[in-house]
Formats: sequence, structure tokens, C-alpha cells
Amino acid sequence: MKYKYYSTQRPVSAGTYPKPKDNRVAHIHNFDRRQYVAEIGRLAWGYIEYDKPLQNEDIDGYELIPAAFFS
Repeated sequence: MKYKYYSTQRPVSAGTYPKPKDNRVAHIHNFDRRQYVAEIGRLAWGYIEYDKPLQNEDIDGYELIPAAFFS
């Protein structure tokens, strides 16, 4: 199972997402431009996937929007 978080304020790049010690970044995907994502009901620049869920302070601190969990 992976945990996906959308970046609504900026493309995902160095310094724009949390790097918890015990939670590996599985995948980063940036869109060519900001686009509407029906899953979260708003515009986003891209997303990042983790092996484990993020803590609320990481989600809020990096202005990420959690998506529905998927496997």
C-alpha cells in the first residue's frame, strides 16, 4: 500500500516535501502544469507517494493534500 499526497502550492522538488527517517519516498510525479485533480477537488502541481502515512504536522507544514489510499 502507498500513501499519496498532492502538492497544491508548488511542484514537488528539493525542500518542498517531508523526508521522515522511517518513511521512504516511493514516487514523485510532477504534472507539466498545474491541473485539476478530481480526487481532491482542486488544482495541484503533482504528487508524492510514501510507504507509510505522514504525520499531520508534515502534511500541514508542507501544504500537502492527502489522496485516497491505494495499493
